[in-house]
Amino acid sequence: MSQVLPKPALLSDPHEILVHGCLRNDLQSQEQLYRLFYPEMIRICCRYTGDMDKAGSVYNNAMLKVFRGIGNYRHEGKLAAWIRTIVVNCCLDHVKENNHIAEEELRIAHTEQESISSEALSNVSVKEIQRIINTLPPATAAVFNLYVYEGFTHKQISEALGISDGTSKWHVNEGRRILKIKLEHFLNPAVKTNADRK
Repeated sequence: MSQVLPKPALLSDPHEILVHGCLRNDLQSQEQLYRLFYPEMIRICCRYTGDMDKAGSVYNNAMLKVFRGIGNYRHEGKLAAWIRTIVVNCCLDHVKENNHIAEEELRIAHTEQESISSEALSNVSVKEIQRIINTLPPATAAVFNLYVYEGFTHKQISEALGISDGTSKWHVNEGRRILKIKLEHFLNPAVKTNADRK
């Protein structure tokens, strides 16, 4: 059964025009789609790779999947959300291949969840916070990003990465703990923490 393509004259949404071109394997449409979503999606890739070269590779793989699967796009939702889902899944594949998250029963040192004061967050730019997050251990950064940025639940993270809910919770708490220490040190460099003495 061949796919029926809408007539170009009936298309008014620029995204739909690009999708139509990609369905015809038009290289110019593919390049425009690639460039259109690059700024937003490369930031997502950087969150999971911590490295621009690796992020570029993950984005390229994701867009290849977008172009190959563009016929599966149902035009019911936003194109950006559909592409973002593919990009995040490629980031998860990268994490699973490169960061072998240990599935040991990790014990949370403190029963309380770590929290970061709103005062600390208000004095630091988003760019600086992301730079600090990129310094987290790779497995912790990946789980932290899924939880904070993508809104995944611990159950969704455990299913996506093949870890237990408890391990997911430990990584999020560990990410908060490290972020809190680094933010405190960033805001007050004279403060010496236990992490600085190690």
